[in-house]
Amino acid sequence: MKIIRTGYNYRHGAEFKINRPSGSGDYLLLIIRSDAFAAINGEKKLINPNSALIYKKGTPQLYGAVGESFINDWVHFALEAGEEEIFSHLGIPFDTVIPLGDAAELSSFIKNVAFEKHSRNMHKDATMKLYFELILLKLAEQLNGVSPQQEHPHYSQFVNLRNHIRLDPQEDWSIDIICKKMMLSRSYIQHLYKLFFERSITEDIKRGRIERAKYLLSSSNMTVTSVSRACGYESDVHFMRVFKAETGLTATEYRSKLKLLHYGNT
Repeated sequence: MKIIRTGYNYRHGAEFKINRPSGSGDYLLLIIRSDAFAAINGEKKLINPNSALIYKKGTPQLYGAVGESFINDWVHFALEAGEEEIFSHLGIPFDTVIPLGDAAELSSFIKNVAFEKHSRNMHKDATMKLYFELILLKLAEQLNGVSPQQEHPHYSQFVNLRNHIRLDPQEDWSIDIICKKMMLSRSYIQHLYKLFFERSITEDIKRGRIERAKYLLSSSNMTVTSVSRACGYESDVHFMRVFKAETGLTATEYRSKLKLLHYGNT
């Protein structure tokens, strides 16, 4: 099993469409996090957010946006002789849309695969393979078991809320605004969020904003003030206090440390 290329949290506009009549020359795992369409066995179908699709090598690939955007994570991979049996053993089908209760966990693993792919880590190929095997195990868990929480009538609504928080942490995620959007009481929202995801909604908001801050600090030359605003903080002081508490470093120290690690590996 070999990871060829991968991407995390890719966003495209309303006109986005992939059309590969002979496939991509490899196997392709998609985690689709927005409304989309895909042709399955020649039939064009609408795909709900939080779905997975694994194209077998040689299968025509036709999929794209429905609505304003297309958001996905993806892994192109190759299999050696006999490795397809791993998928059948786990009950994971090819060329089939797989509804997911929550795509956030699988997306986080693909994010780690993407990090390793672009790193200079000594054991990155072995690490990527382990992450991918974990992705398959977690996908099999979602296929073969539905928790009582997932059967709750509000579960899908809360999964969409959580994905929105993760994808757009810069928005105003005050509980009052969330209550108005979901038309549920404050206490009920907080209770269900903790029940479904085993952490509070405020913890997830904070986590999403800090992860976005880390990304911007590592991949751009934005000032700390600009990063703070881009992550939804109105106060630089508040942002810096939260960032230090979560990472043990100031934003400037975090950026400097990454630069030292980068130059040390060149």
